[in-house]
Amino acid sequence: MASRPTSPLFHNTGVSWGGDPGRQAVTGDAQDRGKFRTPSLRDVALTAPYMHDGSVRSLNEVVEFYSDGGRPNPLLDRDIRKLDLAATERVDLVAFLEALTGRR
Repeated sequence: MASRPTSPLFHNTGVSWGGDPGRQAVTGDAQDRGKFRTPSLRDVALTAPYMHDGSVRSLNEVVEFYSDGGRPNPLLDRDIRKLDLAATERVDLVAFLEALTGRR
């Protein structure tokens, strides 16, 4: 099953490898190292800082991180790969993510 931007499953998205064991701390399974639940993108512009550990401060930084392919590791989800987004594509993607914010 391919991963999706939002999923009830756990994925290794290239954020944590050397530190937080992620799902492995719960299951004891080495294949779960670095896996975390991927949250909804609804209201994502309001939820900074980003990543499970709060290590990314802005949506611009998130887009840059994933455009560069995340942090390589042996268990990186197969759908995480270098995107090489142009500067204009990065701006457009951030604008799209900001548009996912609803009215209160």
